[in-house]
Amino acid sequence: MWFYETLSQDKTAPRGDLMKTLSIFAMLALLSTYSFAAELKTLPEVDGNLSGITYSPDSDSYFLIQNNSGNVFEYKADFTRPLRVIHLQNLIDDDTEDIAYLGNNEFALSTESNQVLILKILPGQTSIDARESRAEVQLMQLPRPGKSNKGLEGVCYSKKQNLLFAVQEKKPKRIFQWPRPATMEDITSPDRLRLREPYDADALLKHVMSDLSACHYDDAKDELVLLSHESSRVMRVNLQGQAVSTLDLPKEAPQYEGLTFGKNGEMVLVSEPNIVVIIK
Repeated sequence: MWFYETLSQDKTAPRGDLMKTLSIFAMLALLSTYSFAAELKTLPEVDGNLSGITYSPDSDSYFLIQNNSGNVFEYKADFTRPLRVIHLQNLIDDDTEDIAYLGNNEFALSTESNQVLILKILPGQTSIDARESRAEVQLMQLPRPGKSNKGLEGVCYSKKQNLLFAVQEKKPKRIFQWPRPATMEDITSPDRLRLREPYDADALLKHVMSDLSACHYDDAKDELVLLSHESSRVMRVNLQGQAVSTLDLPKEAPQYEGLTFGKNGEMVLVSEPNIVVIIK
């Protein structure tokens, strides 16, 4: 097991001291020795730019997304060949960075321009009109990134809390959280979205993760799982903003861009250009 003991809370400690302590704790966690089995698979049907992944328990399959194309690939757990390729048409921003399954055939997508899009992918569909004017499409514009090509890299969902999360890559690193919109009116502005940042991501991840490339919310543990491609590292954070554990990833994959968990608890990651890494 790669999970490290949680740092006990000191509610009387000043925030600055607490954040400093968390950074030290996280670095100490990195000194631990982890043992795990990793399996790498190359997907020849994906010609590059593999960027995000999610698992659907309803179809018992994985959905993988490319950036700069709007293409989604569906695979079974053996990743031998795609069940289908889904082409997303009429995207405002086709630099799609991540995908998260919400249930009921609905998915959330994040884009480099800090948009989060919710749409349906029905069984058998291979082409989807993603224009925001369609009634079944929800488009949410989060605060725009401060630097070009440093926007949202990951999106994830807590079904238990009905919360969406999105992570901005860097300059600065940011973690956004908001309730899943119930109506179209709720998506008209950040105020209506009730958007907040639960953690100071730059402070929390200092010396541990130099960027953010994906996230996954673990409802069973109430923990946010964060991925960094520059650091090749996964980190768990609890609801109090405390580092729970870290995991250094195999160096055989060059650029980790997305992660999810399968039905048996295995961690499944994607790396550019077209690699899947399964960690058991």
